[in-house]
Amino acid sequence: MTALASLIGLCVLGSLWRSGMPGIREAMSGHVTTILAMLLMAQQAWAPQWLGILVANMLYALGGGLFVLGVRRFLGQGVSWRLMLASVGVFVVGLAFYTYVTPDVGARIVLASLIYTVLLIVLVWSVWVSRRERFAYGHIFMLCLASAGIVGHATRLVIYALGLDAVPDLLTPTRLNVVFLSLGVVVMPSLTLGLIMMIHDRMLIVREREANTDFLTGVMSRKAWWHAALEMGQHARDTGRPMALLVLDIDHFKKVNDSMGHAAGDAVLRHFAVVAGALLRPGDALGRLGGEEFIAAMPDLSVLEAQALAARMLAVLGTMPCQYGDRQLRYTFSGGVAAWDGVESLTVAMERADRALYRAKAGGRSRVDLAYPEAA
Repeated sequence: MTALASLIGLCVLGSLWRSGMPGIREAMSGHVTTILAMLLMAQQAWAPQWLGILVANMLYALGGGLFVLGVRRFLGQGVSWRLMLASVGVFVVGLAFYTYVTPDVGARIVLASLIYTVLLIVLVWSVWVSRRERFAYGHIFMLCLASAGIVGHATRLVIYALGLDAVPDLLTPTRLNVVFLSLGVVVMPSLTLGLIMMIHDRMLIVREREANTDFLTGVMSRKAWWHAALEMGQHARDTGRPMALLVLDIDHFKKVNDSMGHAAGDAVLRHFAVVAGALLRPGDALGRLGGEEFIAAMPDLSVLEAQALAARMLAVLGTMPCQYGDRQLRYTFSGGVAAWDGVESLTVAMERADRALYRAKAGGRSRVDLAYPEAA
């Protein structure tokens, strides 16, 4: 049953291979190793001891270790192959001693329970220290299952260390042994389900970030900026403190594309996004509307303060031109600023800022004009 459950987990993990998430390869290798171990353990009645006991348990411990390493890689944590292999080696030496020197099934069970308990403790610790502000559901699921596994294996360790249950071999169906073997059937597949949940959650986060980020400049996409601005507008409406909308358009951008190519234009866009992002406050939202046009939503900022901030941007661009290969590309922008109280439609407020932008361009470019409510 454990081998079948691990095979199912292996197939599901395999479906996520193309996601490119780190750790999947190690986790899948752990499943393959566990399946081989289970098949060998099932043959203990007729297989030689070195195969049915030593090799089988070595593969089982190695499979668990590979799975833990996979989880740690997925979480962006360091992995130590040497430590894992050394631990498995010590475990196998102990098994060999209690198989050939002093035959003792209970002692072998204690050793196996010990290494599985340690692996699960490492797993719990790895997931726990990876937390950010809050745990995702997959992390909580993994923590609960791994903690339950620790309790189960630790209990098994204590019972057989104290001699409270005696079995002539691993598969003898005593009441306690059946309980512990059943636990072994569900632990690995359940932990795999937890890993799959974490991978799925990570994929959703990555896809959401991709959808909300302009791929060229790294600022907010138009849709993401719109939602952020609406939230800021709600704050402005609730507090009665207007915010500023700053529309920015790079001057003569078409000439850059026509004379030097689109790669140069892309370099200018990225450079502008970096400069603007560095000068905006942490709570401001900068997005790309399209082409060479950007927009910033700045809560609790007057139009005059926003205009002054834009002037600082122009000053910085004058001293820090865009470096493109061995050339320096100097450029400016024009802008329009509108106050927004969150009551007025965001579309209307943006139109006012846009009209101010075109007045700035008509007035000579490289400047920022203000849009007043009465100009709407």
